[in-house]
Amino acid sequence: MKNARFQYRNLLLLIAAMQLAFCAVPPIKKYYLLNYQPINRTKRLNEAAYPYTIRLKELDIEEAYARPQIVYRQSAYQLRYYPYRVWAVKPTRMVTDLIQKHLLAENLVSHVVRRFDEGKVPDYELSGVIEAIEEYDSEEIWFAHLAIWLRLTRLSDGRILYARQFDKRKRVFQNNPENVIKEMSAIMEFIMNQAIHDLDVVLAKEYGIATSPRAGKPATGDSSGAAPDTSSETNE
Repeated sequence: MKNARFQYRNLLLLIAAMQLAFCAVPPIKKYYLLNYQPINRTKRLNEAAYPYTIRLKELDIEEAYARPQIVYRQSAYQLRYYPYRVWAVKPTRMVTDLIQKHLLAENLVSHVVRRFDEGKVPDYELSGVIEAIEEYDSEEIWFAHLAIWLRLTRLSDGRILYARQFDKRKRVFQNNPENVIKEMSAIMEFIMNQAIHDLDVVLAKEYGIATSPRAGKPATGDSSGAAPDTSSETNE
């Protein structure tokens, strides 16, 4: 008799557990997007748009980041992926869209196209690689980390006129993924402001505008200079 009651109680517990499992609310996916409003703040060597067409090629990406899940890491040797925090758009498309948005806001050239069949024959191609787009956690300190290579090629002869790697980390003071994305957006804006300055120097030379020594030469290696809020930004 006791054994029957014991089995009956276990059956009730099993049914209750199954009911709880079926009634449990599944985790809700949260979708994120890099975003900022480009502000035309770059002092240009030529105020008018250069009479060129740039073909903006969709950026490539390192394989580890070519997925919807947002990447975070706590060491240099292990990547982790948020299961329910994902990019709303593929990272390659998202970053390329921001580059196009910034180029148009700066009115750098007369036309920016994404494909060769858009009517305008491009003079140059701007391409690149996303090397890292991630949250970096170091004990109690969180960072947003974005690393991108950009390259400008003259299509008439295939010559690379400009190549630069940008690799920036910026501290996040409120440790949650949304604030990581906000700081990553700020890094992206900083990168593009630097890139626009560099491209202005390159295109001015192509257009025959003499550049003063103060304008300097566009960098061809790792990015330099201070990012906004330098107290919270660290270079790898």
